[in-house]
Amino acid sequence: MWWNPAESGWGANVVQQGDVAFVTLFVHDRDGRPTWYSADARMFALGDDNRAAFRGTLYRTTGPWHGGPFDPAQATTLPVGSVILEPRSGGRLHLEYVAEGTRVGKDLSRLTFALPQPDGYYHGAFRLRQSETPGTPGTIRQYAAQVAVQLEGGEATLQVAGEGGPCEYRGTWEASGKYARIAGRYACAGGEEGGFEILDLEVTRHALSGRLSTTAPGLHRTGRFAAARY
Repeated sequence: MWWNPAESGWGANVVQQGDVAFVTLFVHDRDGRPTWYSADARMFALGDDNRAAFRGTLYRTTGPWHGGPFDPAQATTLPVGSVILEPRSGGRLHLEYVAEGTRVGKDLSRLTFALPQPDGYYHGAFRLRQSETPGTPGTIRQYAAQVAVQLEGGEATLQVAGEGGPCEYRGTWEASGKYARIAGRYACAGGEEGGFEILDLEVTRHALSGRLSTTAPGLHRTGRFAAARY
């Protein structure tokens, strides 16, 4: 669920399966009446850098009263415009749509209405692609490590046993819808130190997983991270 924190009262639901995103907009018309639009948006490459985005036809639907018998003849679907969803950095989403002749552009963020409860201890691993600088395939190799994770009161500590000696990652986490983000600094016994970030961190009753990236002078790692609660 996505919204603009400065514009409470409307938003967008986005459910993605593969390269298709079903989008529902709950907005208001000129008279302030609640209005729903929906779209079956397909993934496409946007811009010179071919970043992933979604676009589709926007529809307005009508049907029989929900409290009476359902009459299929009263159900109609009318195309009224178009929609484009562009995922952006920091867990944000840019929404562009045209509805019944009106063009709208908004920046949205995930709506957090039930904070994840990650506090506890976890044990897991990551396997990262490593390069001297981002985007240099000729130097990429694999980096693996075992990880012990402690999350408590908004603070995150990762004890990492891998190449370069034991390392300690310390940072803070913040919620973003059903996901969270951890960011901070790390230091290793072998002298390596830098910054790290875990994005799209999903917390369940039994585990957590996300996308981990680390950056140090002349060294960049990125890949998946997962750990089970114990």
